[in-house]
Amino acid sequence: MTARVRASAAARRLVAWLAAKAPKRMTVLTHDHPDPDALASAWALALVAHKTAGTKVRIRYGGIVGRRENRTMLEKLDVPAYPLKAGDLDAGLVALVDTQPPFRNNRFPFPKRRRPDIVIDHHPRSPDTQARLAIIDTSAGATTTILAEALVAAGVRVTGRLATAIVYGIGSETQNLGRETSPRDAAAYTSFLPKANLNFLWRITNPRRPASFFSNLARGIRGTFTWKDVIGVHLRELPTPDRVAQMADFLLTHEGMRWSIVTGRYAGRLHVSLRTTSENTHAGRVLRGVLGGGNRAGGHRMIAGGSLEVGQGAPERLWRRAEEAVAKAFLRTRGAARAARPENPFREA
Repeated sequence: MTARVRASAAARRLVAWLAAKAPKRMTVLTHDHPDPDALASAWALALVAHKTAGTKVRIRYGGIVGRRENRTMLEKLDVPAYPLKAGDLDAGLVALVDTQPPFRNNRFPFPKRRRPDIVIDHHPRSPDTQARLAIIDTSAGATTTILAEALVAAGVRVTGRLATAIVYGIGSETQNLGRETSPRDAAAYTSFLPKANLNFLWRITNPRRPASFFSNLARGIRGTFTWKDVIGVHLRELPTPDRVAQMADFLLTHEGMRWSIVTGRYAGRLHVSLRTTSENTHAGRVLRGVLGGGNRAGGHRMIAGGSLEVGQGAPERLWRRAEEAVAKAFLRTRGAARAARPENPFREA
């Protein structure tokens, strides 16, 4: 029997809060370069607020939607999310989804004597996170799961397009319920799946890709390094930062590997993704230590991401130094000596 999604206590609390406050306007802000989990979460929250309190909601994000799957999702499903503009956060309530104010992956003006009204996230809570209503639920494998439960709590009828976004948001975050998944994620996924557009899901999952994707893929293979059960690559300059996480997932499918680490350059920052098959460690804490602590990185047991500022127009030697420092710092966490020399398993003889 398929499990049915239930309204969690956190979901009911969100609906009650919105009904009591009845805000006239609200801006929902995702993290920069939003992924499917962020987009689906924002869309679901916008509908919950509109149906519960009649709130006029706009969804905004910083950066770009660059990964072709995510762009296809945005376009095929007509997700009402648009780039953040000056003044968007000045009026009405502000809600953050799939991120938190102190994280360095969003455009919220932290810590300028302001806190958001709502924060909904499934990542570990930052000690500096404050909001009028903060729902930080690490027991959920995706932020979309929390908002799917809120839709049920509010009794909202969901369109096929939003159901498709919910299914893809949860599926992409949990690798189709195979990574860091809770029964709640499975219930939300299977409950909304019958209403999802399977043709759209196929098109989103298998998009037409630009030539740059294949160039980056080739670079990811040719430049790969390994050390024991670690595999990684420095992708250099990228047209979109999402490629870093995409390549980290791909490299981890190499047999015998338990960790993958990938870096890429975008808009003056060195983006880093870390993946592991081990459920006994915490990739988020590991990467936070590698990048120097603070809010430079975050994540869960098996996935993590972060970035370092190198600078627009920085000379090549500074980029190379930053890339090597990240790789060596991570390898040391795996027991490598400072003089360890990773190998390239695909180098031609």
